[in-house]
Amino acid sequence: MRRTLAILASAAVAVSTIALAAPANAANTISGGGASFPYPFLSQCAADFNASQTNFDIQYTSTGSGTGKSNFTKGQFVYAQTDSKYSSGEPTFDWEYIPNIGGAIAFPINLKNAKTGRSLGSSIQLKQTTLSKLLSGNLTTWRAPEILNDNPRIAAAIPNVPVTVAYRSGNSGTSNNTLQYLNAWAPTIWSKVQDDFSTAFPGGKPPASSVSGKDNAAVLSLVAGKPGAIGYVDLGDAKGYPSARIQNAKGEFVAPTSSSAGKNLANQTNIATNGLVTLNYKLPVSGAYPVAIFSYMLVRTDGKGPNGLGVRQFADYVLQKCGPSRAPGLGYVAVGGAVLAKAKTLALNIK
Repeated sequence: MRRTLAILASAAVAVSTIALAAPANAANTISGGGASFPYPFLSQCAADFNASQTNFDIQYTSTGSGTGKSNFTKGQFVYAQTDSKYSSGEPTFDWEYIPNIGGAIAFPINLKNAKTGRSLGSSIQLKQTTLSKLLSGNLTTWRAPEILNDNPRIAAAIPNVPVTVAYRSGNSGTSNNTLQYLNAWAPTIWSKVQDDFSTAFPGGKPPASSVSGKDNAAVLSLVAGKPGAIGYVDLGDAKGYPSARIQNAKGEFVAPTSSSAGKNLANQTNIATNGLVTLNYKLPVSGAYPVAIFSYMLVRTDGKGPNGLGVRQFADYVLQKCGPSRAPGLGYVAVGGAVLAKAKTLALNIK
């Protein structure tokens, strides 16, 4: 009887050991995160990549560009994503930016025709300086002369509604890129370019008629819930909400679409050796939407981070497969032209 019990005990130990052992072909988890701007796109790319192979399991968490950069520096993210460059706290190890997806920043507007009650958001046209004044809180009503002058065709239909500015709280790459654009056209109004929009307002504080949300989805929700509100979100998160037509350097008022943003980004050629693209906001390209951005993958090139091969394979997959096939349908712009050529070269440095 004792011999039988001993055999059964030994068998139980063996079974538990087998159950706890990891499968021989278990995927190596690669944790990443950061910018919310590319989240819908990158989460789809990760799902597609994971389904195509079994060696690596790519994960991506939307935390905002600021947290993405910080966690990458600390080694908490194997790779990260950001829509803005480091202003401080750069990693001490070797690393680089890889521009891997582009898109537009849309300016959703909750405004109804004073005569019909229908939405006016996608009919509103804004010159660069008018948009700058509007977001700063300098224009307090939608019937401000600057807005009416920009919209002679529909001026009579614009209601006398107070303006509410919805912006991102905390550190955000979407905020940084919006501020870059505003600074390019109205530096006397918007003198600061940073991730924190709240302290970039003229005077260093938000106007009284403003509200803030923690991410793009929250900003859009605030706009949708407040008549007279205007905000800024990426096109993917705008989800078709009526958004303004912004004047480009050719004098055209252009709606935010993947195609119109692509005309802008395809002509950007000022690329630094580390991968950062200095955007020219005054490109005279017909049909180009002027507020377009690149988002960047932060990667190690020192060979000391975990799963460098997996990171390199995913970076290449995003650039050459997922971007062309998935970006347009999700409201993004696949990287192309000189920027793509540079990005593919940079991807080869990942170790």
